[in-house]
Amino acid sequence: MLKVIRGFFYTILLGVLSFSCYKLYKEQAQLKEHLNCVQMQRYEALPAEKIVERVVTDSSKSWAVVQSKIKDSVVQLFVQVAQIDILQPYKAPNQGMAFGSGFFINADGDIITNAHVVNESKAIWIQIPSLGKTMIDVEVVGVSPERDLALLRLKEDGKKTVLNELGQIPFLDIGNSDSVHRADDVLAVGYPLGQQSLKSTSGVISGREHIDGHYLIQMSAPINPGSSGGPVLNLSGEVVGIASSGIVGGGAQNVGYIIPINELRLVLDDLRTTRLLRKPFLGVLFNNGSEALTEYLGNPEPGGCYVVDIFEGSPLHKAGIKCGDMIYEIDGLQLDLYGEMNVAWCEDKISIMDYVSRLKLGQALKIVVYRKGQRVNLDIKFDLAEETPVRAKFPGYESLNYSVIAGMVIQPLNLNIVGALINNVNSLVKYAEFKNQLKPALVVTHVLQNSQAQRSRTIAPGAILAEINGKEVTTLEELENAIAAGKNSKYLTMETSDKIFVAFPMSKVLDDEPRLSVDNKYQVSKNIKLLLNEKFDKEIKA
Repeated sequence: MLKVIRGFFYTILLGVLSFSCYKLYKEQAQLKEHLNCVQMQRYEALPAEKIVERVVTDSSKSWAVVQSKIKDSVVQLFVQVAQIDILQPYKAPNQGMAFGSGFFINADGDIITNAHVVNESKAIWIQIPSLGKTMIDVEVVGVSPERDLALLRLKEDGKKTVLNELGQIPFLDIGNSDSVHRADDVLAVGYPLGQQSLKSTSGVISGREHIDGHYLIQMSAPINPGSSGGPVLNLSGEVVGIASSGIVGGGAQNVGYIIPINELRLVLDDLRTTRLLRKPFLGVLFNNGSEALTEYLGNPEPGGCYVVDIFEGSPLHKAGIKCGDMIYEIDGLQLDLYGEMNVAWCEDKISIMDYVSRLKLGQALKIVVYRKGQRVNLDIKFDLAEETPVRAKFPGYESLNYSVIAGMVIQPLNLNIVGALINNVNSLVKYAEFKNQLKPALVVTHVLQNSQAQRSRTIAPGAILAEINGKEVTTLEELENAIAAGKNSKYLTMETSDKIFVAFPMSKVLDDEPRLSVDNKYQVSKNIKLLLNEKFDKEIKA
């Protein structure tokens, strides 16, 4: 009986072992099959890796070909700068040197760079790599500061030098920035940090961005001081952008912004004929729409952006647009509630302002608005609007007018002055808004030492004038007339916009004037001279 049981046990054990071996064999076979699959997938991936390597290699070769052709087309700029004191414009400017990059765009010797590179320039020279340290004179033809573009040109002597040495003026072909897309390869070329050897940095297009009124292209190639104004090229060696600015610090890495080359195409002809080219604007303020606002106004869905205010003399004002209108279309392109639209040349939505910045002066424009449920079609000729009284000024291209009375330096308010004083004068913050830039104002920008204004201890830089001698003043002409009207008064009175009132003895104001003008080297205004002459005549007769 024991033998039978033992035999039965061995039989079961053998069966279990056989099954286990079979199961192990199957698992090994499955594992082998799986491993074969992995190996096959890996083997099939190898050619793709090789393709990637080949593409990178081809890109490098392409850049080598491009760089061999562009060497003398990209120049370094040396700019003698005379920086004006915006608060005391009568003072001698501070002298200095600035550096930048630029590039030839034709065989005539025209050069493109950034406006900020040649801002407040007194003289400009360039260096061309093949000509070594030879300095060649160039001149400013036209600037568009709001687009940060400048057109320069070789002076005749400089042009002869280049032609004698090189036989021709090498230049770059202008491409099409509308054809640029995210992840496209680009090459930034220039002279970073003022170094005198040409540098190239490759990168890719990151996307497009609207920054401070500028529609820019972002790329991964960094832009350092000195690189501004240099070309950004595609693989065909065409210029698709102009290096403009970079971001330093704040955790940002490999962030550079370029001006789309099509923006230059838009204004190049105007730059040839206009020394200071302003950027046109529609001249309206609008806020975001909403479904509720659209329904409230009785307008059809989906709605548009809502017009809040209009600048008198602007293109839309001339066309008849009114506050309360809702803008639905511009040139057949549908606007959404936020004033944005889709266009063929951008992967993202753009704002109405970005669209307008691409319009040529004199171009016809069709706009559809709804006014309390009624569709209104507007035909507009897009042209320069009247300039806003409070705006950015560009010393070197336009004058800075001022008047000095009782030791107060008084100027028409502009955005440069706002920027210089805003940290100390909080009341000027409001002028950063467009709606507050539509009316002129006079501001005290400086108070001279040992003057009646300083002795009063009531007037400080940043004070906005409201009245002189009881008369409202918003311009220098009104100021001069108000001073002249009070010539028989014993006092010069002044009131500011925040109700500060002060009276200066007119005799002491006039007594101080010759000394102050000599010590501070400013020009005495016309009516103050007349008052001084009258005072002098009276003293002689007495």
